[in-house]
Amino acid sequence: MVDKRKHHIKAKSHILSLLGEELIGSDSLAIFELVKNAYDADADKVKVKFIDLNTDSQKIIIEDDGHGMSSKTIQNVWLTIGTDFKRGKNRKVSEKYNRVSFGNKGVGRLAVHKLAKIIELETQESGEMFANRLEINWPKLINSKEYIQDLEVEVETISSSNFEKGQGTRIILSDLTTKNWTKKSFRELVRKIDNIKNPFQKNSDFSIEITCNDWHKEWIESIKTPKEILENSLYQFNFNLDLSEQDEEHFPFSSFNWNYKFNPHKNTKIDKDKKVSEKNNSLLHIGDAFKDIEGLDKDGKPLHKKYLQNSDLKGIGSIKGRFYVFNQNRAILEGYFPGQLQAVKNYISDNKGVKIFRDNIRVYNYGESNDDWLNLDYDKIQHAGSHFGKKVTIGVIELDLASSVDGLVEKTNREGLIENITYDKFQIIVKSIFSFFEKKALQDKEKIDELLEGLKPIKKIGFGETIQELEDKLKEKQLDKELEPLLKKVGKDYTEMRDIMVNSGMTGLNLGIAFHEIEREMKYINSDLQTDKINISEIKDRVSSLLQIMESLSPLLRKNKKSNSTAKTIIEISKRRHSNRFNYHNIVFSSPILTGENPDFKFKGPTNLIISAVSNLIDNSIYWTTAKRDLKGNEYKPAIFIGTDLETFEAPAIIIADNGNGFSMEPEYLTQAFKTNKEEGGMGLGLYFTDLVMKMTGGKLLFPDQADLNLSKAYTGACIALVFPKNN
Repeated sequence: MVDKRKHHIKAKSHILSLLGEELIGSDSLAIFELVKNAYDADADKVKVKFIDLNTDSQKIIIEDDGHGMSSKTIQNVWLTIGTDFKRGKNRKVSEKYNRVSFGNKGVGRLAVHKLAKIIELETQESGEMFANRLEINWPKLINSKEYIQDLEVEVETISSSNFEKGQGTRIILSDLTTKNWTKKSFRELVRKIDNIKNPFQKNSDFSIEITCNDWHKEWIESIKTPKEILENSLYQFNFNLDLSEQDEEHFPFSSFNWNYKFNPHKNTKIDKDKKVSEKNNSLLHIGDAFKDIEGLDKDGKPLHKKYLQNSDLKGIGSIKGRFYVFNQNRAILEGYFPGQLQAVKNYISDNKGVKIFRDNIRVYNYGESNDDWLNLDYDKIQHAGSHFGKKVTIGVIELDLASSVDGLVEKTNREGLIENITYDKFQIIVKSIFSFFEKKALQDKEKIDELLEGLKPIKKIGFGETIQELEDKLKEKQLDKELEPLLKKVGKDYTEMRDIMVNSGMTGLNLGIAFHEIEREMKYINSDLQTDKINISEIKDRVSSLLQIMESLSPLLRKNKKSNSTAKTIIEISKRRHSNRFNYHNIVFSSPILTGENPDFKFKGPTNLIISAVSNLIDNSIYWTTAKRDLKGNEYKPAIFIGTDLETFEAPAIIIADNGNGFSMEPEYLTQAFKTNKEEGGMGLGLYFTDLVMKMTGGKLLFPDQADLNLSKAYTGACIALVFPKNN
């Protein structure tokens, strides 16, 4: 006899904690979920208030003036996980603004668990006299019962909740998960909240207001999105891709309308004739981009036509967008933004990337600092001259929610769209449009490159990458077996020489000459491998020459062993070395770590090299602050700051800042060997040396924005962070 019994599937209460942590990836996405609920509720305004930040009583309040919730809605919707209240056939269009609801997973209310342990909800439904209130202490609630179905939340009716319009929802979050907000992390959070709305599109019926009740408001006062910065970008492109209005049977292709503008300032003296070009009802050429999706016919030819069709927009709908691309060279920016270069660069840095919006509400994480969904940087590395990188591009892609919601589906954790076939097509389409823009701008880009010849950055390639490229070419030419052992020895000797060279402090000019010789030989080897007829004997001679150059240097140099030290020790010694120069140049030197205002930290590394690196940076600061005094006169007081930061970079760091002229070239460009801004032509090895030393230590050299650090506003020049390994 077979005994069959039915059993209920149960979930432990602890699942709420796991869902809250795993479904929502960050504080900003958690707040994003709550703001989207306000949008769905036909709110005109959402207020995000930070109360008593970085204290034991800190709170976050998210308040909207939407239609609010009844006690029945709280019970059946807000307290029901996975509800289909806004999903599928129940997806709603709001009564007031006809907004298609964004919430469709039924898990958004768990976002609050990511933010705080205690939540208080107050809500008043439109037209009701009384409001409803509930409070949840997540740890206490989860521990009160073993199973989720046994958990209970008390909802009370209250007479008033002080909503300005007599309706809305207020969520008060306390016992926050994030206990300590750094200036950098808080500003990043505020930027992301502010970017929930499409900043490129006027949308007067929905606004987000972010406030602080204390001095922390100073941290966010400079976070702005000035329209004039975008309007004065160098290259601009707008487009609209939509279904064609022509006869579908005879003309199945979608309509591509675009506008391109080249916008050099008159100071550049570049001819601006025909700077604007546009075309309506043209076609988007995509070539064979869809062949991996739609396959090939029996003859091996792509099934898809080379132009985008109306059917390709199924599940996507119309696509609108705009791209603004900058050239951050001082000579280009100065014309449009005199005296505002750092603010403009900060804006570009904060907003770089291509964001996606649906019905003017952000789809994360596209366009975030760690996202490059269009592979702009990869393309630039492959073909630097013809592509725009992510760091100079600010863009937006706009979609219609009703047309795209079924094809472009958001992941449950709200960190992107599910990568199905529709998404693959969407990505290819947008990538094709951006490539079209790059081609339109190519001739104008060459004009700018010609103008800036001698200043434009050169791609930074390490010796290891160059060796790898040579090995790849040797395999392609089937010469790898014969020459690979020699190249491996070159690579090994180079690494040893680099470490020995760095330990020497790079004081000898012979090292600079040697590096030029190595670079030259590598260039010739590369050139030889490009020819159809390869002279193997000549290549062997060149590789042998490389070995001789490197071997001749080894006896000249010595190594520097790692030892235990502290940041304070490094800074004390560096200060002593330069005290006379500070006095001679009347430089105000500030170091809060030496006065006990900054914390110290320990590390293990080549102490003498790190002292030399800091000394190099001080040399640069002395040079550029005194150079600025030459321009400003004696009323200007040169100032140099050296301190520590244990929080901003999630690892200990020494910060060096000054009030000089700052970097007129890209800092990453200046970390290459023999690149200098000094008019008298310094060797250009200071930042290169410092970069190598930090890599040897296991750390890194960074160029942070002063606004993201707790620095005095006086330090408006160069700012450098020496970041050490976290567990050094």
